[in-house]
Amino acid sequence: MHRHFGKFLALIAVGLVLAAPAAAGEENALREEVRQLREKVEALQGQQSALLATEIEKYLDSSADMRSAQGDGPLAGVKISARFTGVMQATVGLDPANRAVFNGDVDLDFDFAVTDNLDLFIHLTANEGQSDSEFDPFDGDLGDNGGFPSQFGSVSVGFPSESCGPLAGPTRSGLADGSCAKGPVPTDPGSITVYEAGIYHRMQVGSRTLHWELGAIDPRRRFLQNAFADDENTQFINNTLDDVPSVLPHPNAAGNTVYVLHMWMNFGDNNQYTVNWGWFNAPGQWFNRGQFYFQFGWKGEVNGREMNLRIMGFIDEFARDSTDDGSVGGGASWDWWATDKVGVFIRIAANGGDVNPVDFDASFGVQFNGLIGSRPDDVIGVAIGFITANDTVLVGIPEDTEFTIEVYYRYMMEDGKLQITPHLMIVTDPGGNLSPWQDDTLFILGIRIHVPF
Repeated sequence: MHRHFGKFLALIAVGLVLAAPAAAGEENALREEVRQLREKVEALQGQQSALLATEIEKYLDSSADMRSAQGDGPLAGVKISARFTGVMQATVGLDPANRAVFNGDVDLDFDFAVTDNLDLFIHLTANEGQSDSEFDPFDGDLGDNGGFPSQFGSVSVGFPSESCGPLAGPTRSGLADGSCAKGPVPTDPGSITVYEAGIYHRMQVGSRTLHWELGAIDPRRRFLQNAFADDENTQFINNTLDDVPSVLPHPNAAGNTVYVLHMWMNFGDNNQYTVNWGWFNAPGQWFNRGQFYFQFGWKGEVNGREMNLRIMGFIDEFARDSTDDGSVGGGASWDWWATDKVGVFIRIAANGGDVNPVDFDASFGVQFNGLIGSRPDDVIGVAIGFITANDTVLVGIPEDTEFTIEVYYRYMMEDGKLQITPHLMIVTDPGGNLSPWQDDTLFILGIRIHVPF
C-alpha cells in the first residue's frame, strides 16, 4: 500500500511540474491584458482632459465677462452692458389733432466686482426727452419724459396763424410719476443722468446670506416685479402695465434724488422664499419722513412650471397731502408659465391716502412665446389694465375709471440683438375724460426698436 501511495505522490509532483509553465503563461497573458487596458484608460482620460480644456478655453475666449473675471487686462472684474430703445407713436382718429412723435434712450451699465462679495454699480441713461424738472403734468405729454414717446402737444397744422393747442392732459397712468403713457422717469433729473448707482454686498448671517445695497436705487425694480410686465424696453410700454400707478415712487416727476438702503434674504430648503425691505428718502435728513417698503415673495413650480408670487406693503411719509398726512398701501403680483409657450400674470395695488391721484389699479395679461413655428423666439403680449382716480385729489372729473388695452408683437432678428415691436394702445376715458380730450377713446399705434448689447 505504501508503494502505491508513493507512486500516487510522484504522479502529482510530475503534474504540478508540467502545469507550472501553463499557469505562468496564463498569468503573464492576464498581466499584459491588464497593462493594455490601463494604457487605453489613461489615453482616454488624457483625450477627455484635453477636450475639456479646449472647450473651457473656447468659452473663456468667447466671453468678455469671463475674461474680465479671470483678472487679465484693464477691465478685470468689470461687466459692461448697453441697450438702445427707440419708440415711434401716433394717435389715430383725432383729426385734425393727430400727432406722431419719436423718442428714445440709451442705457449704459457698469458693474464692478470689487471683491467676491462686494460689487459697485453705475447705470446711466441718455435720452432726448425733456428733463423731469421741466415737466408740466398737463402739457399733453403721453410718454416718458425720461426718454420714451412724449409731447403729443401743440404743433402747427399747416397754417402759420393757426395752432391746435395741446392735444390734452396726460393719461391717468402717468399722473403719479409724470410718465403718462410710458413707464418710469429716472432717479435724478437731466438729459444724461445716473439712473442708478451704489454698492451691493453679500454677507453670511448664520446659515443664510444677507444681501444689501445702498445708493440711488429705483424701488420699481425691486418691488411688485413681474416676469411678463416689468420691462418697457421689451414688454408692455404703457405705465399702467409696466409699473404700479397706485404706488407713488420717490424718484417722481418732481425730479427728487433718492438715496436707498435695500436689503433682502432668502429662506426655505430651495431658497423659494424671499423677504426684502427698503428705506427710500432724499439725501440730508435721510431718517426723517421717508418711504418704507416691505415685500414677501415665493418662487416655485406648479405642474412643473415656474410661478412667482409677491405681496408688498408700504408706508409713505415723504409725499403728504394738504393736512400733512402721508399714506399707506400695498399690492400683489403673480405670474406663471401656464404652458411651455404661454405665461399669464395679474397685478393689483391700492393706497389709502389723499396724495396720489390714483388710488387703485389692476392689470392682467398673457404672453405667448413662439406661436409661429418658423419664428420660435418671437413674443406676443396682450394685457388689460384699469385705474380708478382719487376723487379727493382730482375733483370734478367726468369719469373716475380709465381702461387700457395694449397688444404687441416682438419680432426677433439678429439672434435677438435687434428686436422690432409694433404695438397698439387703446385708452378709454383718458385722464378722466376731461374737456381737452377730443374723444373719450384714445388709439395709439407705435413701433419700438430695441438693441441690447
